[in-house]
Amino acid sequence: MEAKIKKIEFTDQLILTTTTDGYIYCRPLDAFPLLQKATPSQREDYVIGKWGDDVRWESIDEDIYISSLTQQLYQPNPLG
Repeated sequence: MEAKIKKIEFTDQLILTTTTDGYIYCRPLDAFPLLQKATPSQREDYVIGKWGDDVRWESIDEDIYISSLTQQLYQPNPLG
């Protein structure tokens, strides 16, 4: 079974995508200019598509597919 998007989160500089297989991926927020310019509440106002392979932010008219979000595994800095 192919992994699907489970959850989207943000840091100051990253978009984090958790998938149904338990992995967390990251991309720099500047890779998505509309999301980078969006307010925190606009970023949190997303809907995962019916098939789990895309995310829609209606208020900023942005759609992103899983292939754009899962290019790099997230490895938090153990030193904080």
